[in-house]
Amino acid sequence: MSTRWPPILAILAGGILGAAQIGKVPAAMTTIGAEFGLGLAGAALLVSLFALMAALGGLAIGLAAARIGPNRALLAGLGLGAVAALAAALAPGAAALLAARVAEGAGFLLLTVAAPGLIAGLATARDRATAMAIWGAYMPLGVALGLASAPLVAAFGWRVAWAGLAALLAVAGIACWRMVPRAPVAATGAFQPMGQQVRALVAARRPLQVASAFATYNIMYLGIAAFLPARLESLGAGTGMAGVAAAVAALANAGGNLASGALMARGVAAERLVVAGALAMSVTAAGVYLVPSAIAATALAVLACGVGGLVPASCFAILPRAVPSPALVAPAVGLVMQGNNLAQLLAPPAIGALAAIAWPLAALPLLAAGLLAALAGRALTR
Repeated sequence: MSTRWPPILAILAGGILGAAQIGKVPAAMTTIGAEFGLGLAGAALLVSLFALMAALGGLAIGLAAARIGPNRALLAGLGLGAVAALAAALAPGAAALLAARVAEGAGFLLLTVAAPGLIAGLATARDRATAMAIWGAYMPLGVALGLASAPLVAAFGWRVAWAGLAALLAVAGIACWRMVPRAPVAATGAFQPMGQQVRALVAARRPLQVASAFATYNIMYLGIAAFLPARLESLGAGTGMAGVAAAVAALANAGGNLASGALMARGVAAERLVVAGALAMSVTAAGVYLVPSAIAATALAVLACGVGGLVPASCFAILPRAVPSPALVAPAVGLVMQGNNLAQLLAPPAIGALAAIAWPLAALPLLAAGLLAALAGRALTR
């Protein structure tokens, strides 16, 4: 059997379009905040509420996805995400918009929990690491796409830009419905009771360490992705240019993901890449909020996202071999996503509140998160 790349790429497209629903918010944050009177910290809730469902029930969703099958979970997530994204574009007020963001986050969680198991089943053993590294780039590529909507926001308004992204997500859902097999190519083993699965994940320890590394990395990544446009605007850049600069930084993160896959193929341990990427990202990301120049801040953001991209791809590579059985892959992904989205729920309002006082204060949580991610990576090497 050869690797089935077309359905893998269809799943990747779904992940990218799902992640674009995160990146679209920073591109329009100041515009929406002004329209609804939310302010910077209030507008940051549009980022963090996307993560609410995953922060509260990521592990439970992962266990449920394993029960209903990853294909059904994938399609349900894409469908819910597309409907909720359109509802967000049509929201008449702040409350409806925030509720739509919660629904978008639920759809995205289903998608991201189901995708890794499907991709692993569609790839041969020889290509599996490459396929997982490619999947690891879904977030930065999607965020870059969402950020690239900034010129559309400036020209036509945020509602038009968001409706367009909702339509693209629906198209990705149709592609996955047509191309992805209705059952995993590789069997995942017999189901265990949910309580037994949870105990097995905790006993394995390494899934918890991967979740910790991924969550603290995400604090740094969101510290750039969610606030770089506003930071550059505070330094004199225009809305359109600030969004494009943030998109370039997100693309650099995708490059880091792919570089991580190449390094692992050459024999570099994924655990060591987590440590190196986390430490380098923490220093450079913090610098974004300390330098007084828009050009310097952009350069540091691109560098931070590039070296930081070593972390997520390495975590995805570690995860399938961190669980004691293939049946625990989806629950382990759910656990990682729960920690990741808990950070996404709490970090943007906290960073936004610090930035509202003074931009240099936003550097503090990024430095702390980088240290914690490096410590989690170090624990994985033992």
